[in-house]
Amino acid sequence: MSVHIASVAPAGAAPVARRALATAISFVVIYGVTFAFFAPPATALAASGTSGFSAANSSFALLLLAALTVTFGATIFGYTVGWRVQSDMRRRGTSEARAIYEFAMLGAILSLSTAGLYLALMSMSAPLTVSELGAAALALVVPGMAAALFTLPVVDHVAAKNREMIATSLSALVVIVLTNYLIASSLPSLADLPRLMGF
Repeated sequence: MSVHIASVAPAGAAPVARRALATAISFVVIYGVTFAFFAPPATALAASGTSGFSAANSSFALLLLAALTVTFGATIFGYTVGWRVQSDMRRRGTSEARAIYEFAMLGAILSLSTAGLYLALMSMSAPLTVSELGAAALALVVPGMAAALFTLPVVDHVAAKNREMIATSLSALVVIVLTNYLIASSLPSLADLPRLMGF
């Protein structure tokens, strides 16, 4: 009987480290897929408010920040905040609703901070345009908010089985590779890089 009970233990019984990893890879996948959906209109908006080199600069900065967020920010955020939230649920009895709320609030701060950094960079060379505000919202805020809201509800499913963990990990890796390929394909010539970086 005890063996049967152990075999049907709830997914929440998974180790905190495993659930934190499930949180991180789920966050990356949701963020990256949402970004891929909104990237075309966002880059078009980023370029439409300016012309020439400024348009290329705006689009490049937007894609670069998104790539850095997916590659590093989302992974680090998902794991560290995921560990904290999952640990609180396990040791302090924090309710799932409160955990989702806390994760969503911190995720919102991450996405707004990333968008704020993009807008700050753009404002250094020229006054901000409505198009750049829209681009930041579509490419940086919307994916971050989607990941913040929908990550924790899927963690139980991802952490429950090794097959799901492996599949989601591979999906996260594909998202990271494709996002970085997108930024690599949009790189300007080497001669323009110092100018893009503000030198």
